[in-house]
Amino acid sequence: MTRISIVFCFFLISILPNKSFAWGSKGHQLVAEIAYKYLDENTQNLVKHYLKRTTIAEAGTWMDDMRSNNYYDYMKTWHYIDIPRDSVYKPVSEGNIVTVLNSILNAMKHKENLKESKIKEYTLMAFHLVGDLHQPLHTGYTDDKGGNAINVKAPHYSGNLHSFWDTEIIEQKNINIDSCTQFYSTFSPAQIKGITNINLLQWMQESRSFLDRVYNFKDGNITKEYIDSNTEVVEKQLLIAGLRLASVLTEMFKA
Repeated sequence: MTRISIVFCFFLISILPNKSFAWGSKGHQLVAEIAYKYLDENTQNLVKHYLKRTTIAEAGTWMDDMRSNNYYDYMKTWHYIDIPRDSVYKPVSEGNIVTVLNSILNAMKHKENLKESKIKEYTLMAFHLVGDLHQPLHTGYTDDKGGNAINVKAPHYSGNLHSFWDTEIIEQKNINIDSCTQFYSTFSPAQIKGITNINLLQWMQESRSFLDRVYNFKDGNITKEYIDSNTEVVEKQLLIAGLRLASVLTEMFKA
């Protein structure tokens, strides 16, 4: 390839729209690490056994990492569920984040019939998709593709709304495992029990309940006040996603 061709290729890459990955790498890694922190020791050991050499952090990002591999194109619609505005969820035949997670839980009820490689794949999917389900725009509206078609400008950022929620609030506010888990003590035991009860449709509806806040800006301008007011939402959603992932993994690997 000539030097001119290489430069042209980089130009094409630069003008292509960015892919939006829920929470970005850091967010998914946080969900994975929080989940592992709250697992009992037996489930921790089983998860480690089936992940083999894959780390907990890598498990969180695996489905996004596989987007560059055309073999996994069939998983593209599994990361989200878009629902028209003012509509309610209706079961569909196409795979989406709710149907796939439900299928994984059902399949793992008979894991004695599964190969270890399949159990690992299901585990990797669960790590990622539970995180995705708690990013509000992965339960967003059909007409703007979950915020991907909405361009916004913010301090130190210019891009689409979906990507902003994936990464920018986490990066700009330096959200980390401590800033997320600090909220654990604010939940009562009864609240923790309710949070971790596995109900995928309820989890989806809870994420959608934040959409009014997500779209609460004018003329495509994201202000510092908007970022500050939504930081706690992101931190709590990451924590809750981690707690629920721990619950899902416990369910998957129970005797």
